[in-house]
Amino acid sequence: MTSSFQLLKRRFGDERPGMHLLAVEEAAVPVTVVQADVLAQERKPLPIIEEFLVRLVAAGVHTGPDVAEMLGLQRDQVLEAAAIQVSENNLRRSGGALALTSQGAEVVRNLAATQPVVKTLPIVFDRLVWRLADYNRSSLMTKKDAQEQGRQLLPARQKARIGLGDVTAEGFNALLSARDGRERRVEILRVRKVSPNTHRYLPAQLLVYGDPARREVALALCIDGELQANHGLALDAINAVDRLGLSVGLPEPRPVLDADLESQRVGLADVQQLAAAEPEQVPVTSTARGVARFAVRSVGVFEHPDLLTEALDASVRRLLIISPWVRSAVVTTDFVSKLERRLRAGVEVTIAHGYGDDDSGSDETALKRLANLASRFRDRFMLTRLKNTHAKILIFDNQWVTTSFNWLSFRGDPERTYRMEEGTLVSIVEKVDEAYDRYRQLVAEQQV
Repeated sequence: MTSSFQLLKRRFGDERPGMHLLAVEEAAVPVTVVQADVLAQERKPLPIIEEFLVRLVAAGVHTGPDVAEMLGLQRDQVLEAAAIQVSENNLRRSGGALALTSQGAEVVRNLAATQPVVKTLPIVFDRLVWRLADYNRSSLMTKKDAQEQGRQLLPARQKARIGLGDVTAEGFNALLSARDGRERRVEILRVRKVSPNTHRYLPAQLLVYGDPARREVALALCIDGELQANHGLALDAINAVDRLGLSVGLPEPRPVLDADLESQRVGLADVQQLAAAEPEQVPVTSTARGVARFAVRSVGVFEHPDLLTEALDASVRRLLIISPWVRSAVVTTDFVSKLERRLRAGVEVTIAHGYGDDDSGSDETALKRLANLASRFRDRFMLTRLKNTHAKILIFDNQWVTTSFNWLSFRGDPERTYRMEEGTLVSIVEKVDEAYDRYRQLVAEQQV
């Protein structure tokens, strides 16, 4: 199946004219679950004129002109309402007068029994667009969970307390109408009190567009796989690009292979054209049927996450990752769980990182997670810090990817700069074996 990265790229890659879709980040929208005390009643089945018409007929007012006079309405309005109620079999005409049918009598009894009640209702308030939202509360997560999953926490539109001016009866009823359609049975008459309860986050995907030449960045947001126009406007309004510290830069040169491999290398345009010919069957990864026949080929920026996922899900013999920085956005709970499954399956794992004199470019939590796992699998997990590594390498089984993409950091580098990274995938077994032995030796020689 097509990966979520590739699917979103195909659907929304051209959403920002003049810009390229540079990344799809797992994000989290700030929301608050509020408790609202509301005055509500079962929604009345009749429009107000028709309701008063049947009520007055039940009270002994049997002609249209008399009803119009009592209600202060035009006779045509009452005649139209009467015609509708006759067609609904709630009223019947009898000698020029109106009378209730048995069904109409039941309608009047139900109307009389409908009384407003005070209820306390939980509702989700989206603090990015600053309005009520019909989100499934079971899908919400805590801030800690969102951070552990490496999600980008999006800012709120404002820090003000949510009050009665924000949670309105009109807003409630609009949500109920959208949810239940014409069959909505509850109507909110008034919101009496609002008690903000719990801050939570809603999982979403942040689409990052950029123009490296002009150094411009634009954002969009997907919730449940659908582009949210209002959230995109809200991100623009709060200047989210600057608040999140995002920027776009020119790509680093891709690593050049030896002349023999370079001569076999299939370029990115040819790979993308071939992959586009089978859009629904396979992702653009090393397992793609049409692409797999290339022994040496280009790897585009969006393919890197898919390849890393493939390595964590499917490697059976060996897995080696070299990346200057290690960030929590990549080394998530899910990442560590998958890595542990590979280790338990007997896969030999090597992870090397390091750039500069300290680990300031990496996240302490992410490093600690890997260190804890390495301490439990000393016989098959080598976790090593190098003094300086510019290499960005992924090797799993008989696949070798050399690239300018930082495999284990949140974005292209710790300065939160996006780049159109490109690499090369080699699937010639003897060449992969040579590269694996070479990088294992490098790790052993340069470890701190």
